[in-house]
Amino acid sequence: MSDNKAILQRYYEQVFNGHELDAIGDYWADQEKREMVTRGCMTYLDAFPDLHISVEELIAEDDRVFVRSTMTGTHDGEYKGIAPTGHNVATDCAEVYRFTDGKIVGYWCLTNVAGLVRQLTEEQAPVAV
Repeated sequence: MSDNKAILQRYYEQVFNGHELDAIGDYWADQEKREMVTRGCMTYLDAFPDLHISVEELIAEDDRVFVRSTMTGTHDGEYKGIAPTGHNVATDCAEVYRFTDGKIVGYWCLTNVAGLVRQLTEEQAPVAV
């Protein structure tokens, strides 16, 4: 595993799954980006306190690492103006990180937010027992 891939694996476990937001500064080179990422994480953790991200795929080339992941959680807080529903949700994410000297310096993310919102606003099918 490349160094950058190993760094991202630790980042996902510590920050996203361990909910250790204070560790964000250990991974990001730029203070402004650290603050942006912290705010984004807080938004999701406030809405989905049991947030978990499963890394499905990590691909590294040169200074970039692609991550394909699945985010899961229980909607126990407000998200995008939607009151808590208690729904268990899952959505796909694709992200590209750019590294310099072992720190993240660039980031691009595509999260299926529309699918996530649909899971929160549509009637849930009854679970067969």
